[in-house]
Amino acid sequence: MIDLLTGALAVGITGALGIAGDRAARKRKRAFWDHYGTYEGFRDQVDADKVRAVRSARGDVAAIKTVRDDHPRVSLVLAKRYVQEL
Repeated sequence: MIDLLTGALAVGITGALGIAGDRAARKRKRAFWDHYGTYEGFRDQVDADKVRAVRSARGDVAAIKTVRDDHPRVSLVLAKRYVQEL
């Protein structure tokens, strides 16, 4: 009985977290497109020299973090794409 209750609780919590994560992702995506319009619009606003310097000194992960710190509306996927395209 306790195992069944624990399992049901775990499924419920996992489902709630999944829904909250989906909402956050949609909100971030909407904010990105409202602010930048396109990926090219975002790319034009990034300080490429700063990101290149961070990448050469500390690597790709630090460069991606720099992009996301400077542009919080950008998803991890788009920040990674930007750094890889440099």
